[in-house]
Amino acid sequence: MSDAARPMEEMVAKFLRQNPDFLEREPALLKDLELCHASGPAVSLIEKQVQYLRGQNETLEQRLHQLVQVASDNEKLMSRLHQLTLELMAMRDLPSFFDRLSEALLSEFHADIINITLFNLEVEAGPKTPIFHTRRDDPELQQFQDHLEKGESVCGRLNRNKRDHLFASRAQWVQSTALVPLGEDGMLAIGSSDPARFYPGMGTLFLDLLARVVTSRLALEVPAEQRKSA
Repeated sequence: MSDAARPMEEMVAKFLRQNPDFLEREPALLKDLELCHASGPAVSLIEKQVQYLRGQNETLEQRLHQLVQVASDNEKLMSRLHQLTLELMAMRDLPSFFDRLSEALLSEFHADIINITLFNLEVEAGPKTPIFHTRRDDPELQQFQDHLEKGESVCGRLNRNKRDHLFASRAQWVQSTALVPLGEDGMLAIGSSDPARFYPGMGTLFLDLLARVVTSRLALEVPAEQRKSA
């Protein structure tokens, strides 16, 4: 112990003697204190209990930190979604709408390729926005039936037949995909050369909510009667 530290320790000791209930008023400090018991080479039961509780406390703190981080990430995600929704709904025509949608998806997910398949409408967007039109009863769509009926975005690796259908000549480079059903209107597919970019179990809240934005926008173009008979 250095001579410089001695006066500080004496001040702490004096303070604790004058305030014997201090640790009762500040119980959080107890988790950082180390008190050894005179039990020889053996570890006392009290020390074991303290070590266990301290470990539990550290675990809870880590979980709390993770929850705070998730909440922060979700807040940022919802902010970006809100901004994108405002931009999309301000687009007066569908080509501009899908151009901006395609740009946002590729940027947001750091993806390499996108496929937009529509069942009820024919839309001609910009050259960088691949929009395909097919009938809902097209036999080629049968392989996506389970995904479409589920009505929720799914992420992971698709088999070669599905990738060929969605991405044609670039299918061999696609290692992971996010598939987003658009109800009765169609589906989106976002592909990446990174096998870890889209994985089973990853959060799809952004995609699911964005799908609702797309279907809401399409509903403005197609009357309900026409949509049912399409």
